[in-house]
Amino acid sequence: MNTRFWKCGVVLCLCLVFTGLALADDVKSTVTSIEKNLWEAWKNKDTAAFKEHMTDNAVSVGPQGISTGKEQMISDMTAHPCEVRNFSFTDWQVHELSPETVLVTYKAKQDATCGGNKIPADIAASSVYVKKDGKWLAASHQETPLMEAGTAKAE
Repeated sequence: MNTRFWKCGVVLCLCLVFTGLALADDVKSTVTSIEKNLWEAWKNKDTAAFKEHMTDNAVSVGPQGISTGKEQMISDMTAHPCEVRNFSFTDWQVHELSPETVLVTYKAKQDATCGGNKIPADIAASSVYVKKDGKWLAASHQETPLMEAGTAKAE
């Protein structure tokens, strides 16, 4: 009987581990899909996607400055539309900060101009997603231009 109990315990532990892994993969798939959809919406000037997938108090930090609040961010997008020709992504990572909060990091290559100015082509980006009422929403997005190798100078 002791062996049987032990085997049941091992099976139960394995089930819990694999259920946790499946959940993590599901979360990763969900938030990276939303992130990609928001980039596509930016390219297509689709403000509806931002209204649907962002928290009301979302914050964005990028080459154009800091925007606070979903309505302000959408207003900035509309007032200063960007011409996005293409973009691509690499190095996706999703870091669970809590069961309701994840940090998504990746690199992006983009060909775009905003307000007539070319924006940095190579960036490192991060977005924080929070789960509210069972739905993942973007709460923060940040972009940092990547320097070309050998361009940094020590002082």
